[in-house]
Amino acid sequence: MEKKDNFGRALKKLAASSLLLPIVANAGFTLEEAYQEVNQQTARCLKMKNRPVDAIQDIWFDLLSSDQKRAVIFELSKRAMDRCTLEKREKYSWALVKQAGETGDLDSLKDWISLNSPIEGKAQSIVKSLPEEEINRLSLSDDFYYPFDSIALRDKLIPE
Repeated sequence: MEKKDNFGRALKKLAASSLLLPIVANAGFTLEEAYQEVNQQTARCLKMKNRPVDAIQDIWFDLLSSDQKRAVIFELSKRAMDRCTLEKREKYSWALVKQAGETGDLDSLKDWISLNSPIEGKAQSIVKSLPEEEINRLSLSDDFYYPFDSIALRDKLIPE
């Protein structure tokens, strides 16, 4: 029980720190409002996935195996969604930290952390084996900066 109390006190200090929470000093912002905003932004970003990307014209990408290409397309899509929702997810995350610090209830915070933790699998192993700078370069390009239809692109580029 003492460990939980210490963690709660640490969260309160973190939530109260104006140095760490300039975005979410939560001036009048409730947890519910932050939750609604992250859901609305996620919906907007998902709508962007209808944006077609028909090809990847890149020498480095062309040299990859089919499995590597699938993993890279998945990673590019994940990064684009993360980038699109980042501000609202951060706001909600800090609102959860603040709530946990004020109430001592860590369940919602733990659930959020679990939901946002990386999922390990074959695609992640492949991505980790490839040069990060190449994936970053593609991720920041015009075609992949915003969410896109990764399944349609995968099906178009990589025959089963």
